[in-house]
Amino acid sequence: MPGVSVHPETASVGPLPPLLGQRLYSLDVFRGFTMLWMISYGFGLRFYQDDALLGPVARQFTHADWHGMYPWDLIQPFFMFIVGVAMPWAFTRRAQSGEPWGVTFRHVLKRCALLILFGTLARSLGAGRPFLDLINVLAQISFTYLVAFLILDKGWRVQLGVSLALLAMHTGLYLFVSLPGVTGPWDKNANFGYVLDTLVLGGNWGGGYATINALSSAANTIWGLMAGWVLFSEATARDKLRKLLTAGAMGIVVGLALDPLIPNIKKIWTVTFAFLSGGITLWVLAFFYWACDLKGWRKGTVLLSMVGANSIFIYLFHEILLRWMTQSGLVFTKWIVDLNGPFGQFVNANLVIAFQVYVCYWLYRRRISFKL
Repeated sequence: MPGVSVHPETASVGPLPPLLGQRLYSLDVFRGFTMLWMISYGFGLRFYQDDALLGPVARQFTHADWHGMYPWDLIQPFFMFIVGVAMPWAFTRRAQSGEPWGVTFRHVLKRCALLILFGTLARSLGAGRPFLDLINVLAQISFTYLVAFLILDKGWRVQLGVSLALLAMHTGLYLFVSLPGVTGPWDKNANFGYVLDTLVLGGNWGGGYATINALSSAANTIWGLMAGWVLFSEATARDKLRKLLTAGAMGIVVGLALDPLIPNIKKIWTVTFAFLSGGITLWVLAFFYWACDLKGWRKGTVLLSMVGANSIFIYLFHEILLRWMTQSGLVFTKWIVDLNGPFGQFVNANLVIAFQVYVCYWLYRRRISFKL
């Protein structure tokens, strides 16, 4: 089966910095951390949501129903941001090898199409029927990745300007465009994005998600691209950290300041959510860069880098086979479930997680990496 790497590739100009021939280890660890967080579903704690002691912790591994944010809501922004961070390395390799821009662009378009295809395949198998899904992470990335590619070498001012313009456009559509059925810009299941999907697609995704999220979430991928250029540059490590931390603080401050005016809603990716999640993501990237690339932490991070090395493969593996893996695990753990339902489900969930991590380890040890 063809797989996908989260390392997009594109063209750039200028001399190669020393890091070009290396992988950014911290990015692999950050990617692996994100994927492990996603496939864990809270490491089985979701079965304790009604528990007086563990319930508050378990609820952190769920999505906010509407207004607000749980840590679980950061998984998709992390993933989309990481796509942008990886672009300077991979695309500069293509440019330095002499590949024409047109060839690279066709490669990008092919990858975008395959991201939609694989995302739809995963959701169709999960639904048990053909199902065109444009709200899954891969389908959304196909758009944000293309936008980021088109401004890859335009400089940070253009990149920042495009990201802000996309956020302004997205916000303006919700605030000022009225369609039949819209009751308010931020009303769940009665806002612009929801009604637009009803009119264009003849239905909705459930939970309040909207296809037009790709417009505002593209900002997070662009900010990842900008952070990637910072790390790719020949600036000192201290200067790189300062830029990441300062930009992250600005994003968090803007997000918190906007929240009273425009609610922080992940499911329609409001401008507030984009800034707040983007700021937090920058801080997390800065931490992994400091810990892994500057301080040389390897103990406790190697396993994460193994998961990160085949990120979209494990995403598809998880999405397609989770139900089968869960049922297979119950063959061996049902007796625990019968004795103590929540604890048994907790044990089974962690066995499934361990199996998925082992698959990543097995691939890594054999130097197998699925790419598009």
